[in-house]
Amino acid sequence: MSDNKMTLLELLDDTVQHTPLFLNNEYEKCREKFALLKESSMYHHFGWCLIYYVESILTMNKEIMKIALEEIEKLLNIYNKKYRKHCGIFSHRNFDNYSDEEVHAELSYSILLSSSALLGALYDPSFSGFIKGAYRMTSGYMGLREGQHILNARKNWQHPRVKEHYEALLKFFLGLFEIVIAYMPAKLSRLLDFIGFSGRLENGIEFLESSFMIKNTYGSLVSGLVLIFIYMFSEYFYGLGDSKLEMIKKVEIDCLSIHPKSAYTAAVSVSIKLLEAKFDEVITLCEEQLSSNIEYPQYVQYIFYWFKSWSNAYQCKWKEAANGMRGLLGCKWSPALFNYIYGSFLFMEMNKSEDFQCDDDLRELFEKIPTLRQKIGGRKVFHDNFVVSRSQKCIKGSSRFFLPTYELFYIWNYFAIVSKQAKSLDTIFGDIKSRLASGEDEFESYDDYANLLFLKAVVLKHRNQENDAKALFFQIMKQEKKLKNDYFLLAHCAFEIGLIHFKNEEYFEAKSWLNKSKKNFSGYLTECLLHFRADIVLNRIRSIEKATKENVEQRISNCSEC
Repeated sequence: MSDNKMTLLELLDDTVQHTPLFLNNEYEKCREKFALLKESSMYHHFGWCLIYYVESILTMNKEIMKIALEEIEKLLNIYNKKYRKHCGIFSHRNFDNYSDEEVHAELSYSILLSSSALLGALYDPSFSGFIKGAYRMTSGYMGLREGQHILNARKNWQHPRVKEHYEALLKFFLGLFEIVIAYMPAKLSRLLDFIGFSGRLENGIEFLESSFMIKNTYGSLVSGLVLIFIYMFSEYFYGLGDSKLEMIKKVEIDCLSIHPKSAYTAAVSVSIKLLEAKFDEVITLCEEQLSSNIEYPQYVQYIFYWFKSWSNAYQCKWKEAANGMRGLLGCKWSPALFNYIYGSFLFMEMNKSEDFQCDDDLRELFEKIPTLRQKIGGRKVFHDNFVVSRSQKCIKGSSRFFLPTYELFYIWNYFAIVSKQAKSLDTIFGDIKSRLASGEDEFESYDDYANLLFLKAVVLKHRNQENDAKALFFQIMKQEKKLKNDYFLLAHCAFEIGLIHFKNEEYFEAKSWLNKSKKNFSGYLTECLLHFRADIVLNRIRSIEKATKENVEQRISNCSEC
């Protein structure tokens, strides 16, 4: 099929050798290397397309997205004409009769189908745009599932390494697909579930970790980077803040071996320092990268601005945090989010004064945030909705008792990081206590008082004063009728009580409170996020209980044989 004299294995290994060029910031050189063989090698053409694909997502540039989608269309046609084995509509496909190249072509074709559907949803964020891609998404997903069958059943691979390349790439895209679907807005996820599949976060991470362990493959390289993104961002934004530090260190070892001077390697090293709460070291490393003579792409600089900004925020250095976040105001990934974070840092700096009032510039910043919202599949993204709602609270009355950055610490699980540095946690605790000291009567509304009580309870939980934390959660829930707007506090109180029981291995009580958090409250701002997190914990409890039951049954079986 291919007129290239290199074997399939040689071509596969060649693509792996070129990929670090992209990670070493040598983007054009990487593109040129893939272009040399793209007319005769399906994997070089595949890699050439993926460069545009990744670049379009990192830059959120619609023109590059358009080029990527056009190139994928061309490649899909080439795969159909040149590489794939065609069968009759009703014929049964015996993949043992396929060559290794044909099997790889089937996998690549499915990947391109599903990838074009996902990129299309970003390029055309309307609901109709999402529907247009739904068929491709489904077909691509079914092809990936068929790839699992091939991996498990096929016997006659010409070389074990050819199978390893196949397995790593398959598991990478299966994992990526599962995770992307899991993180989609709830209504879109339900639609995808209706047409035949749904994303499972835990399954996705398991696929990625498995792919990462198949070394010297393209799947391993990219799985490591995606795992970093998940453990540093997604796990905090959507999960429970349970980063696997040991896995991140394994990725760092690979990065230092393959592309030691890459900005991505530096970002991985900074991530580890951040999770270890070595905030000053993070700031120093980020400043070194941002002031270096290396011309990093803008999206790489954004990563270092993010880490630098939050490392200052974790230490309540609001002015420095705002200066760092200013570097992200032009980022297209989530304009509403970055502007709100920037504004919240300025707000916290000004809020040190007892006679604080939101000034005109800050008010103008918060007022424009609703105009910056983005959509996926016609649906507004949760975190955009959240910051739009809270930005309006910043410009209304009772600003003195609103602490937006601490609220973000909670919503994004950042207290799990801050709590590793006792000094920072004590500073936050002291700030909250001082604002509560005047008593409930000083507050214009119970909502403001309850928000501060809730934050105090969360900090107490992270100081391992769990009984005191639970007492405050109960106190807020008992005053339900006093709340006028922030009803989400009630559901989160129940959820936090459930988490405390889960941590203490009191699974019956944990399930009870987690289910209460899901079923007893509705129509509040953070409902989808809380349900997603509660389901993660409930799934973990089910897994623990299942394993316990199996162990008991095994012991009984062993005893009966004695």
